[in-house]
Amino acid sequence: MNHWIFMLLEASVAITLFYGYYHYFLRKETFFMANRFYLLSTAGFSILIPWFNFTIHGDFIQPAFIFYNVLETVSVTASGYETRIVETLSGWQWILMVYLIGVIGSFILLIFKVGRIYFIGKNARSKVQYADGKEIITVDKAIVPFSFLNRIYIPATYYQNEQIQKIVAHEKVHIHQGHTLDCLFYECLIVLFWFHPIVYRYRTSAKEIHEYLADQGAIRSGIQKTAYQELLFAQATGLQVLTLPNSFNYSLIKRRLLMLSKIKSSPFATTKFVWLLPLFVVVLFVFACNKSGNIENQQNGSQVVVIDNQDSVHIIDVDKEQVDGNNSQTTESEKVYITVDQMPEFPGGESKLREFIAQQVKYPKEAKEKGIQGKVFVSFCVDVNGKICDVALVKGAYPSLDEEALRVVKAQPDWKPGKDKGVPVKVSFTIPISFQLK
Repeated sequence: MNHWIFMLLEASVAITLFYGYYHYFLRKETFFMANRFYLLSTAGFSILIPWFNFTIHGDFIQPAFIFYNVLETVSVTASGYETRIVETLSGWQWILMVYLIGVIGSFILLIFKVGRIYFIGKNARSKVQYADGKEIITVDKAIVPFSFLNRIYIPATYYQNEQIQKIVAHEKVHIHQGHTLDCLFYECLIVLFWFHPIVYRYRTSAKEIHEYLADQGAIRSGIQKTAYQELLFAQATGLQVLTLPNSFNYSLIKRRLLMLSKIKSSPFATTKFVWLLPLFVVVLFVFACNKSGNIENQQNGSQVVVIDNQDSVHIIDVDKEQVDGNNSQTTESEKVYITVDQMPEFPGGESKLREFIAQQVKYPKEAKEKGIQGKVFVSFCVDVNGKICDVALVKGAYPSLDEEALRVVKAQPDWKPGKDKGVPVKVSFTIPISFQLK
């Protein structure tokens, strides 16, 4: 579950980095088509990058912080000498639930937008006109002219206006260049990343570029620039604006007029696109590379960062010998993975794992009599055959509690092994077991 959430977070960070580069270095340039391609490609690349997986070989210094793949906390409580499971909705489950609600809501909103345009066209089918092979639908409602797929929608009051040819020329550029498909792509991006404010900026910037391209294309078709600028001024009215398609959106008029009057960017400005290569390399290195080779510890005592699903982050000091024992990725013959394409699975899933742990744990008599409780963190690996190995104590609570937690983790049945690129691999986990007296 948390694997998918981490993939969303990785894609979100990549989206932020790529849009930041556009906003600060490319936004004011007149390379409209290149900017359009940049936004589309980087948005798509950001979605795909969590799926990329490259391995680099060499000697590395082990960082002071080691991140473990932490499972949901198993809470057990003693009643007499029996142990029962305490079922709670984990933090990851809450996050996933909220995310899915947002996805469903965003998808419904998208369907509503597309359906609204469909019904506008359906209700106006008796008022269809044609110009240069393009279908023009005249609408009785007071809307701003717009295009969607291969149709142009214009208010009936506009059709007899002398400016109609300029409007049609503008919308035809949107149709020829397929701007509606861009808009649908960004709407789908918002469905997946509804929580990320930058994806809305992506959509806004893309629509601006579409308008710049349509303005540029309309003028190249033979329309006088001065007359076209006068049309833009005239479009600054209170007509209703539909948010999905391309249209004469008056909120863009000022920027569009500035772009029409702006001197074309110098060829030297194209070097800004060259500097994108290091950015792509950095993003790939950070999110898609696995290190393999000889790893040395940076210090005798390392710190293990345990991210608890229900509590705060714990930073734990661990002896060097313990770190070496837990991290068999220090050898070339047997790498240990944290995240792979297909994660290992306990028979029946993670809920069955929690049930197994709770049923197997016997609350130590000594700890119960002394009123001792606490949370024990145990790390283990699932090898290429699904066997449990490398079981170790990461953070203890009390000797008898620690021993019981280690015993139960070692007693797990075989898992379904994890796979990376179709090959079985060894994957590490950390499981927190919370001992509670009541």
